[in-house]
Amino acid sequence: MNSLTDLTFLIPIRIDFPEREENLTTVLHSLYTSTHANIIILEADKIPLYRVRIADPRISYVFIQDNDPVFHRTKYLNILLQKTETPYAGIWDSDVLISNNQIEKGVDVLRKGKTIFCFPYDGHFYGMDELFSREFRQNNNFNFLLKNKHHFHLMYGCNAVGGAFLAHREMYLNCGGENEHFYGWGPEDSERVKRMEILEYTPYRIDGPLYHLYHPRGRNSFFFDEQKELSNRKELLKICSMDKATLLNYIQSW
Repeated sequence: MNSLTDLTFLIPIRIDFPEREENLTTVLHSLYTSTHANIIILEADKIPLYRVRIADPRISYVFIQDNDPVFHRTKYLNILLQKTETPYAGIWDSDVLISNNQIEKGVDVLRKGKTIFCFPYDGHFYGMDELFSREFRQNNNFNFLLKNKHHFHLMYGCNAVGGAFLAHREMYLNCGGENEHFYGWGPEDSERVKRMEILEYTPYRIDGPLYHLYHPRGRNSFFFDEQKELSNRKELLKICSMDKATLLNYIQSW
């Protein structure tokens, strides 16, 4: 088992479908059994719906009451980043699976100072259908994923930038952390990469894929409405148009 005691996985959630709960339990089991990293789950909703089934001080659960139908993920990730006490943080979706070896290599890149921002996968982000997802939840075997990869579909081409990333916590916060101008579902994954590039912290990639467990797509898996979509897209274009000095100045206003 890899130690990774200097890493904390951060998982913000809203349980909108039963599959979300099942997926998070599967992901949590995978991270807990394969590493000694800390894990913080933050649930934001009207009432708490998720129950952590593993009793261990390495796993923390935070509930924030939130009646807003829009899940403000960037805000909650910044709260999690502030709560983190380890030097490195893993920002994780509640439905994604990555091999321990890739995670360990990614953290090692951060430890060696090669970058402050790393994707522990190579851009191939495979989506599983309902049947394969159900089977994996039952067996929790990564060999099953490798054996059946040809049955899965690439969700975002060959250069995906979502799902999971690793960061030097303090330096990432100095770069603005999560951009809370992105409210609800939107292109914050692309903005994050562009911001790192403008600030001259080129993201690093680790060989190997990322896998996504199936869940139905609710209102927080799409643009909530036309106005919020336009606002989020404008924020992305605004960041893309900035040079380093302008961006650093803008971050100071967050």
